[in-house]
Amino acid sequence: MIWKKNIYDTLTSCSTLCNDLATECSNSDNIEDYYRGIFLSLDCADMCRNLAMLYVRGSENARLLATACIEVCEKCAQEVSQFNTEHSKQVYAMCQQTICSCVNIIDMESQTEMEAKNPAVAPASLFAYYS
Repeated sequence: MIWKKNIYDTLTSCSTLCNDLATECSNSDNIEDYYRGIFLSLDCADMCRNLAMLYVRGSENARLLATACIEVCEKCAQEVSQFNTEHSKQVYAMCQQTICSCVNIIDMESQTEMEAKNPAVAPASLFAYYS
């Protein structure tokens, strides 16, 4: 699988933003209101970071993690949409973008599997030697 930089950048950006939001919420006065958001943001950050590493090295397991990452990003986005901060709006938007990138990873893996099962056949005349 050939990796695309924009997908990698989206995954690492989501990881960074989610981690930053968790830190910001942890430092708030009413931390109890943010517990679920903190844990989901940290989960999302870890999943996206791990997926980015698997994706960039072409691991066959990237597709499996991408499926799980979609679910975690959905939960994170839903939770942070309840917060009323600019940072939480950025995280929500980034999670949505990351979900699209995860879908692309799954689709690319599926295409790669299909190509491996049905390789293109070069005509024999291409290799004919004429003297």
